[in-house]
Amino acid sequence: MRYLRSLLGLFLIAPDRPDLHVAQLKSVCRQAPLFYGVIALNAALLVYTHAGVAPAHLTYVPMGLLTIGCVIRSLSYHRLSKLEIDARVAYRHLRILNGMVGCLLLLLLLWCFALMGYGDVYTHMHVMFFVAFGIMACVFGLLHVRSAALMAAAIAVASSLYLFATGNGTVRAIAIAFIALALTTTYLIFVYHRVFTSLVQQTSELRRLNDDNLRLANVDLLTDLPNRRSFFARLQADLREAAGRGHEVQVGLIDLDGFKQVNDTYGHPAGDALLRRIGRRLKVFRSETVFLARLGGDEFGIVISGPPGSMPAAKFGPSVTAALSRPIRLAKGTVQIGSTIGFAAAHPHEIEPDRLIERADSALYHAKANARGTTLLFSQDLDRTLRRRDLIEQGLRQADLETELIVLMQPLVNVAQGRVVAFEALARWHSPHLGTISPGEFIAVAEGADLIQPITEILLAKALAPVSDWPYEIGLSFNLSARDITSPHLVRRMARIITESRVAPERITFEVTETALISDFDQAKANLEDLKTIGCRIALDDFGTGFSSLSYVHRLPLDRLKIDRSFTSEIETVPVCRDIVGTMLVMSRNLGLACVAEGVESAAQVALLRALGCDTMQGYFFAKPMPIELVAGFLEGFSDAAADPGTARAA
Repeated sequence: MRYLRSLLGLFLIAPDRPDLHVAQLKSVCRQAPLFYGVIALNAALLVYTHAGVAPAHLTYVPMGLLTIGCVIRSLSYHRLSKLEIDARVAYRHLRILNGMVGCLLLLLLLWCFALMGYGDVYTHMHVMFFVAFGIMACVFGLLHVRSAALMAAAIAVASSLYLFATGNGTVRAIAIAFIALALTTTYLIFVYHRVFTSLVQQTSELRRLNDDNLRLANVDLLTDLPNRRSFFARLQADLREAAGRGHEVQVGLIDLDGFKQVNDTYGHPAGDALLRRIGRRLKVFRSETVFLARLGGDEFGIVISGPPGSMPAAKFGPSVTAALSRPIRLAKGTVQIGSTIGFAAAHPHEIEPDRLIERADSALYHAKANARGTTLLFSQDLDRTLRRRDLIEQGLRQADLETELIVLMQPLVNVAQGRVVAFEALARWHSPHLGTISPGEFIAVAEGADLIQPITEILLAKALAPVSDWPYEIGLSFNLSARDITSPHLVRRMARIITESRVAPERITFEVTETALISDFDQAKANLEDLKTIGCRIALDDFGTGFSSLSYVHRLPLDRLKIDRSFTSEIETVPVCRDIVGTMLVMSRNLGLACVAEGVESAAQVALLRALGCDTMQGYFFAKPMPIELVAGFLEGFSDAAADPGTARAA
């Protein structure tokens, strides 16, 4: 009985394969019009050879009904192919198809056997050809649906047995050949079904992995809010839509007041719990016009878009600050924090988010300095912050960059071998008029003002100058900006500077960030491949925080991944971060890539990273960025410390 049920099950649509059902129905929708068209055409040819031989009720009437049915079913499948099909709909249509295939073939057989009573041997042969062709057309047209194809094959065998039992020697020979063909076709049905099912399973798994990766790339793991990438994508989309529809776009930046004290007093786990509670409170404010995201740390972002006046920031902001200021019960006690929000409204037809974010950030900075716990809208009085940017730009244009730009070095240490493997070059600008300007400030200005090319060339030349005096096994890491990496002249410029420095290209690693690749990925990829061709190495910096880490890893000529400090800094307290770092390390080993952990600041982090399989690290635990002239002394001291295990390694 069990074997009988298994056998009968082959002719039914299994109810527990939703992904397979959708794939099967999509294939049927593509093939059904052709399949029905072939059946209808051959029916017309059969009627043509029997016209005047068989009565009209056995020729034109069945052909007409068959043609109408084929047209209706073809149109039905054509409409289905334009729709988004879910598993429930697919399962229902496949069951209908299964039943209709059996009914159609049985009716065709009855029609053909009725026609066998008329005509001569030639018309009889045509009838048998039509039976064979119709059944085989069903089999091959429905290979994606095993149950329907098997039903057609089974009917083929049954009809052949009937012909064998009732026909003469010639008919019996044809019946035997047809049975052999049907059995061979049955074998092919099972083979094709196995291959098709495997492909569907692989596609479903890839889709699931892609959905997981997409979620990880777009969602903050701690708060389950959209992350920084999602925030900027939504803002960009809303700005473009608003420009065409006359809508208003406002951006808000939320900074928590008192979060650091909670973190310092109760520990990082309490801080994480607090951020999760804040995330839940912010979700209450989400709507079609209000988008909220966690940008990083204790900073959150708001995008409000809609008709002018539909959601004034002056009213929305205080509602958010009031909700976030309510006491929060944690495991170690009840805490109460505040929040400050800076808002800025987009100008008409403004489609670039950078200046809008700058204005919101200016409002936030001013509010935190003067009125914590409030909401402040950007105004002309706050424009002084942007004027600072203009001052920096003018300072760069007038600066003696060769004199004012300096390079500091920070070591990359292989803790397993107890040696320095490279130094990363870090830029600083000492302006006689503006004072010391951090690279985070002047590099962004230089890129926006198209001044980055000479700065990069000067910094690279200065960074390479001492490398020839270092031990050969110690290399140099140098950061390329977003404008550098997409410049069509990058490789020529870099090759010239490297040649003049007389440093072997294989000692040089160029670091790029994922966000720097987004604007022109094809040009960036071409530049990196050319740099690799001349012997340089390529590292992907801030891995895990950019647009789509995994997509870049397999498409770029990489030698090294650098795990972003945002994961390293929380590796002791956030299990998810520890799992992510472990996954990155396993992936890098499987891909044959070196891996460096950035932002290492404690012995505990070193121990955890070692346990996860990371050998090369960088951070304040080993050394702060140092002037070039101190590198030789550092190497000597580090060598002595490595030789004496009792010597502290942190600098």
